[in-house]
Amino acid sequence: MPTQLSQHFSLEEFIRSDTAQAMGEPNLPTPEHRKNLEILADHMEKVRDLFGVPVLITSGYRNPKINAAVGGVPNSDHAVGLAADFHVDGIDDLHAARKIRDSTLNFDQLILERGRCVHMSFVSKMRRQVLRQPGGPGSTVFDGLE
Repeated sequence: MPTQLSQHFSLEEFIRSDTAQAMGEPNLPTPEHRKNLEILADHMEKVRDLFGVPVLITSGYRNPKINAAVGGVPNSDHAVGLAADFHVDGIDDLHAARKIRDSTLNFDQLILERGRCVHMSFVSKMRRQVLRQPGGPGSTVFDGLE
């Protein structure tokens, strides 16, 4: 049975990683990172409420080895359990990102990773920074969605 972090999100969906499975590397959070994942799940519940449909997590927590293996920056919010990559069920990523940007939701970063996902992080800064990364992981990041 899944370990629920919130009403609609389980620990398992935030730590699942094809890269970790391929490496044979457990992707288990520290107790501190587990608490951060509860905070992340609470924020993702607000995203789900905004749309009224399921939010499908594609990447959540990444331990340092997994984060490095997928090309994540060393200070990635994924590595501390405060970021998620996702799709909103039945909604194009650009439209989802626009609706989040135009909402009153509190977040640190919203990044449209073109052709890949929507990324949101929820560290204490809560800058409401909106960015796009049209070239995929490791490519240049630009201000705004358009």
